[in-house]
Amino acid sequence: MVEFGYYNLVKKIMKIDSVLIYESQYVISLYPFSILHCGWELRIGAFKYFEKVQKQFPDARIIYNGREGHLKSFLARFETKSQDIKKENIFILNSTIIPTKDFWASVEIAYNEYIKQDSITKSVIFEHKSVPVAAYMTAEDILNPIDYDKNFLPKLISDFNRLMPHIEIPEPKLANFLWDTLDIVGNEIKNDSTFFNNKVEFNELRKNNISFINQNSILIGEETKIGPGVVLDADEGPVIIGKNVKIYPNAVILGPCYIGDNSTVKIGAKIYENTSIGENCKVGGEIENSIIHAYSNKQHEGFLGHSYISEWVNLGADTNTSDLKNTYSNIKVNFHKQEIYTGRMFLGLLCGDHTKSAINTSFTTGTVAGICGILVNDGFLPNYIPSFAWRGNKGCTHYKLDKALETAKIVMGRRNKSLTPEEEELIISEYNSATQDIYK
Repeated sequence: MVEFGYYNLVKKIMKIDSVLIYESQYVISLYPFSILHCGWELRIGAFKYFEKVQKQFPDARIIYNGREGHLKSFLARFETKSQDIKKENIFILNSTIIPTKDFWASVEIAYNEYIKQDSITKSVIFEHKSVPVAAYMTAEDILNPIDYDKNFLPKLISDFNRLMPHIEIPEPKLANFLWDTLDIVGNEIKNDSTFFNNKVEFNELRKNNISFINQNSILIGEETKIGPGVVLDADEGPVIIGKNVKIYPNAVILGPCYIGDNSTVKIGAKIYENTSIGENCKVGGEIENSIIHAYSNKQHEGFLGHSYISEWVNLGADTNTSDLKNTYSNIKVNFHKQEIYTGRMFLGLLCGDHTKSAINTSFTTGTVAGICGILVNDGFLPNYIPSFAWRGNKGCTHYKLDKALETAKIVMGRRNKSLTPEEEELIISEYNSATQDIYK
């Protein structure tokens, strides 16, 4: 049983045995990442969403509920504990709600005030402006957690929402769209730095002409190798380097920034603040305020700014993204045949899994690209590129399904990974839908 709280700092007012994370009906708005991933797989700070919750509640079971095919794929790719709901204390969290330090603090304060009223019912709904965002249920209030997927969870989310007391909390941070994560990634890297310890000797590294600015906020993992002339600047936030990372000479990394385990930073790379790079990535050129998921590469010259890149993406040499309009006006994006006004001045590329760009590819401001694309074009590509696009320009054809699957398996095999049957089913489903959407 774990004490409720964030980084073990809050009072012993609530006990949590398990955390139930569920997708909202709007998870599709996380397109194109949501094509192959659950909402709780978003990379937020140094961790994915579910990893962050696991760190925050290390002794609790994490239970997941979402779209059936996506949930099966997630459970096949990650080792998880029992998914059954028991008569135990459960915290229920919508995956749209970002589990920030401020969120947990607001929940703690609100629940503490509620308990002071000597309320008989200890189970509550946390809401903001009458919209439920999370809930806490004690074991004695759980009636019949049998056949959880079909009966209990819908009852939990609907009936209990009406029956349990409601507590107002301040507005939480939300991930309604991928670009929402870009606004908080730097602050979350700062919060996540609590979970890291430095594993190297700075004085030894300085002998190799490596510069450390604000050394106390630089955290480097075991077996990491750093070349001569590298600058790690943590003046504006922590620089976290994972285990077995290789940083080639003359790279410059500004915090807050996270580089995941087993990743490579190429010669002369310029990685600016508010950037999170996942495990087993290769990065180079210029990167700013972007999130790159595991096993994706952007290892050559070119600019990537204010972008969200899914897994197994490869951006070819001199691929560039525009993230600011010449008019300095707010950016709109297109997907699902809808035009969405983001209210943002800066937004680059939102790219789905297994998509690849050719050399000298240019992406216009606010481009959305689906999965399994082979993208090449003279000049800028369109700002909406459907999944399985071959070339990606107007009038393009589509990438044949068998060839796309074959390529994915080859690429993953080179990293000793396999495409699971569950992932393949999701890819096939997207193919059946997306090939009707290729530019005519």
